[in-house]
Amino acid sequence: MSNELETWMSGFYELNPDAVVVEEVAKKKKSTLSLTAELPAMDYGNMSFYKDLSDEHKKEISIWVLMRFMSSSQANSEHHLMMVNDLVNHNFNSLSKHPELQWKLLALCGTKKKQYHPWIPPPKGIKKNKKEEAILAIYPLLKDSDLELLLQINSNEELALFFKDNGLDDKAIKEILKSDGKGK
Repeated sequence: MSNELETWMSGFYELNPDAVVVEEVAKKKKSTLSLTAELPAMDYGNMSFYKDLSDEHKKEISIWVLMRFMSSSQANSEHHLMMVNDLVNHNFNSLSKHPELQWKLLALCGTKKKQYHPWIPPPKGIKKNKKEEAILAIYPLLKDSDLELLLQINSNEELALFFKDNGLDDKAIKEILKSDGKGK
């Protein structure tokens, strides 16, 4: 009798909080896509790699991370750095809605042979003020020159509207806009 009761109660999450945890763990799948598949595909210029992926795998691909890996190699470092910068990094934000095109641009950077691509972490930047940090939280890949221009051509009122349109509340916007100096 108690086994039937437990089975019946397992459907009621508010009565059985452990059921929620078990269900969430079951939903999380281990990714079968890895850099060991992606990097050689870029090295050999496989243009159809992205198109052939399942929808779940397409969601897992991070073009920015792949771009960081592809821009460095031990054998052809100058080639990879220049190709990735000229083809992929140029207008990266404009092309962010087109991951298949970004993949094809990365594949163009390959040398038709397998390379070792070490991870080079992005540099630690100069401390930004609160306005800059808030804008970079919305557009993390914005270049410093574009950030500076954006701050020059927009008034505080325009920035407040921009932050509000991007989901910040009035209190957070007020806190961001009151700090005009560098640092916190």
